[in-house]
Amino acid sequence: MQFPIGILANISAVILGGLAGSLFKKILPQRVVEMLYMTFGFCALGIGVVSIVKMDSLTVVILSVIIGAVVGELCYIDSGIQRFIRFSMDKINRRQKQDDNTKQIELLCLAMAIICFSGTGIFGALSEGLDGDHSILLAKSVLDLFTIMVIATATGWFVVLFSLPQAVVFFLCFFLANLIAPVLTASAIANFKAVGGILTVMVGYNMLAGQVGLKKIRVLNVIPALVLVIAFTWAAGYLPFSI
Repeated sequence: MQFPIGILANISAVILGGLAGSLFKKILPQRVVEMLYMTFGFCALGIGVVSIVKMDSLTVVILSVIIGAVVGELCYIDSGIQRFIRFSMDKINRRQKQDDNTKQIELLCLAMAIICFSGTGIFGALSEGLDGDHSILLAKSVLDLFTIMVIATATGWFVVLFSLPQAVVFFLCFFLANLIAPVLTASAIANFKAVGGILTVMVGYNMLAGQVGLKKIRVLNVIPALVLVIAFTWAAGYLPFSI
């Protein structure tokens, strides 16, 4: 079995970025932080668009995103994670007022989407489990290091704790990669990357929206699309026509 170099590098990048951001939050001028948010937002948009154009089936991708969003909304995934984060922050910080950390919780939900549920991260973990290719996660680690560092300037060290669920998700993908390999066809991988690209575009939009006062998207509610796109691509293979 391959050694998970990429996974460990990505986890380390999150921890280092979170700690560095919490230390530098009083040093970096606010205008620099705002500029970095905008820069990373546009970088995410660019990465997402590159992934989307490689899709194999527009129908499967759109269907997965729509149904995934409906499932996520009905299951209150984003709201549930927000409540858990708020509860954890209040316990750790012993806050009396919960209204003061609303912006921090929104940023932490954004961080969780980036750290734990990005299409690039999950696909990178699968790739490393299948053939030992850690290049995807190493590239993601570089971007995550600075992105999480900027987010940590507003949220503090709490974002470091997301490396724990990240490790669970990525190592599950790593160890189960060979088991699900039969359904990871070229079409499934292309469509999965496209759905991940759409999620990345949403993350980029949210980073920009936070700076200009636009309504944000509940990105975590679209996470089920990453599972549905594999199932829908597999099912589409049995249709008598192409979609």
